[in-house]
Amino acid sequence: MGTQAEATVEVARSIQPVAPRPKERLLSLDVFRGFTLLGMVLVNSHPAGIYPALGHARWHGWGFADLIFPFFVFIVGVAIPYAFASRLARGENGRTLFVHILRRSVLLFVVGVLLNGYPKFDLSTLRVMNVLQRIAICYFLASILYAYVRMKPKAIVWLCAGILVSYYILMVFVPVPGYGAGVLEPVGNWGNYIDQLVMSGHMQHGNWEGKSLLGSFPALVTMLMGLLCGVYLRTERPAFEKLTNVFVYGNLCMAAGAIWSLWFPINQHLWTSSLVLFMGGIALVLLAACYYVVDIRKSTWWTLPFLVFGMNSIAVWVFSQMGNKTLMAIQIAGADGAPVSLWKASGEFLASYLSPMNGSFVFAIVYVLFWLGVMGILYRRRIFIKL
Repeated sequence: MGTQAEATVEVARSIQPVAPRPKERLLSLDVFRGFTLLGMVLVNSHPAGIYPALGHARWHGWGFADLIFPFFVFIVGVAIPYAFASRLARGENGRTLFVHILRRSVLLFVVGVLLNGYPKFDLSTLRVMNVLQRIAICYFLASILYAYVRMKPKAIVWLCAGILVSYYILMVFVPVPGYGAGVLEPVGNWGNYIDQLVMSGHMQHGNWEGKSLLGSFPALVTMLMGLLCGVYLRTERPAFEKLTNVFVYGNLCMAAGAIWSLWFPINQHLWTSSLVLFMGGIALVLLAACYYVVDIRKSTWWTLPFLVFGMNSIAVWVFSQMGNKTLMAIQIAGADGAPVSLWKASGEFLASYLSPMNGSFVFAIVYVLFWLGVMGILYRRRIFIKL
């Protein structure tokens, strides 16, 4: 009994900048998470095209939709110190924490693969990687570095810098067998080369994967940026000092990412080093804005829709994606008698009254409101689905 207590105290001292506080929660983080998930449902739910300003960049560059995935990775990082503090406050020891980290990582990965296969589950072409899978890999590595390698914040910063520079050198200067150096296209870069070796036939676009295995390493830096932010926000420094520093560092990261993009373009598919800094910087600035309004000014009258999504993030992510795929799988007779998916037919119906793009946008808004209602019921009943 004494040994277990000592182990718990040792883990707590090694990974927490301040003492664990039970039921500690950063409300602004839930709001920011909810905003991100609302954006995810909105941009993924257009049956007949999306406004260019809301969509993804074709390849290099970024659009509104390119913010969503980096934001979510960043948010998971911010939550790690808070989640660990809560578990330590309940008396969990190092072994229990490791089991939790491993269990959550595996569940996230498995749920992601199952979501890829739904509703047909064709094992011969089942896609391996996707959003939840990358988050699972990054979460496992970030949590291990934080809890067991026990890296200090300065060491994490140096590790992040090392990963970003190494990734840049590898992608730009090291020749890929059969393609040469500096190929930053879907096929011919190092991420694609590795994916072809280990996931051939199980990728998003046949011969290339939009969420490459190699890209998980710079994505880890995005999560570690969030983790460092979470560690800092948990310190006892004055709230306005924390707000100012997070805002300033966010702008510095944005500037650094924009400058680096001149040599290593911002690209979410490749998760380039410039994207890590630029999107991480935007995430820091927006979190600082939420922190000021929600946690410092205590202005919370407008936050309910975001909290409804933000406090049931896994449910929103999985169920909304399953809803999309279900509508795509259901076949009905189209206007010309030919079978068409209910997903496409819904867009065509609205397009008959509006333009195709406006009809598609209206459908997306209705879809967001539907899931907001569903999650609102769960929120009122205090049902929160966790992994």
